[in-house]
Amino acid sequence: MYLISSREMLKRAQKGGYAVPAFNIHNLETVQVVVETAAEMNSPVILAGTPGTYGYAGVDYIVAICKEAANKHKMPLVLHLDHHEDFSDIQAKLHAGIRSVMIDGSHYPFDENIDIVKRVVDYCNRYDASVEAELGRLGGQEDDLIVDSADAAMTDPAAAAEFIQRTGIDSLAVAIGSAHGLYKGEPKLDFARLEAIRNVVDIPLVLHGASGIPDAW
Repeated sequence: MYLISSREMLKRAQKGGYAVPAFNIHNLETVQVVVETAAEMNSPVILAGTPGTYGYAGVDYIVAICKEAANKHKMPLVLHLDHHEDFSDIQAKLHAGIRSVMIDGSHYPFDENIDIVKRVVDYCNRYDASVEAELGRLGGQEDDLIVDSADAAMTDPAAAAEFIQRTGIDSLAVAIGSAHGLYKGEPKLDFARLEAIRNVVDIPLVLHGASGIPDAW
C-alpha cells in the first residue's frame, strides 16, 4: 500500500454522505494508534502533520512510518500537510512523497490568498497531489499558529464560490465558529452558514477544530 492524495477519498465521502476524520500525528506512537483504530473500524483516515511535527520528527521518518503503516494494515493512507505556508517547504515535502497539501493563506487579503493558493495548486498538479485551502480564519492555536478570537472571521459563501473557481482547489476549509485547540466555552457553530456555503460550492468541505465539539453534532 502507499500514500495517496485526499481527492478521491473525500469525493467518495461526499457522495456517500459521511465524513473522513483527520488526526494530527506527531511520532510513531500517534501514527500507530490512529491507523490501528481506523483499520479496526474499516474507516478511511487522514494523518495530518503541522510544520512543527515534520520539523520535530523529520519528513523522511514521518513518510517512512506512514508508508509502513499503510503496508502493515493494507490500506492506502493520506499523509497531509496541515497549515503549511512556505512554498519551498511544500515543494520539498512533495518530492519526499507526500500527496496531500493544505496551503494556508487565510491571513492574507482575498486576492493575495488566491494568488498564493493558485501557485501551489499549479505545482501540486504535477504530482497529482490534492490541495486544501482556507477561507475565513479560525481562532485558537495549532502548532505555532495563533489567531486571537478578535481576528477570527467567518467564511462568506459568495466569496467561497469565487475562491474555488479561481484557484482550482480540491477541498475548502471553512470557518463557521469552530476553533483550534480547547474551547473556553460552549462552541457555537453556524450551520446556516455551512448550508449556504454547501449550496454554492460542489467540492468537499473541511472543518478544522473538532476537538471539544459535542459528539451529538
